[in-house]
Amino acid sequence: MSTKSPNDTQSQSVGEGESPPLDVEADEEAVDERSLGPDRIFEVLKNQRRRRTLNYLIDNDNPVTIGALAEHIGALENDTTESALTSRERKRVYVGLYQCHLPKMDDTGVIDFNKARGTIELGPTFEQFRPYLNRDDDDPLWASYYLVMTATSTLAVGLNAVLGLLSATVVLMSVLCGFISLSAIHFLHTTDRLSTVPGSIFDR
Repeated sequence: MSTKSPNDTQSQSVGEGESPPLDVEADEEAVDERSLGPDRIFEVLKNQRRRRTLNYLIDNDNPVTIGALAEHIGALENDTTESALTSRERKRVYVGLYQCHLPKMDDTGVIDFNKARGTIELGPTFEQFRPYLNRDDDDPLWASYYLVMTATSTLAVGLNAVLGLLSATVVLMSVLCGFISLSAIHFLHTTDRLSTVPGSIFDR
């Protein structure tokens, strides 16, 4: 009487010359963790519609519909509101996204594009793209700095004109130095932020 161990049975289930069953989960993890080079990332991000697609996905709950995305991008491109967008303008953007941009982005894994449902969401490789997206999050802050500097300079010039404490040349030179200093700090801040991006143009 012969007995077969589970291992013997498993060995017989895979014949000679046959491949073992694929580990689907492991295969998906390998795809999710694939590393994209800067060239492929820049190829996606060089197009404004694709950049706007990623920014829209970041700012909204995923998944989003291609219709809503097309309206958003169409309004930006035509300098109008989504409600005022014409059907022709909306269709032009929709077709471009559906046929060209979204499939290209889906191929890199930066988004998941479900054609059947017409939905898009951020994909497994998105974090590799994030450092290259210029979100301009600190622009309003710097704008407020320049606004304060302008108001302060105007006030200083006005008070000096009334009180005559300093010569006009000294006041104007002080204002000029203030703006130069603020601009230099802004430049260094921006340069430092860009230099920390892996594979940025500063490393080339």
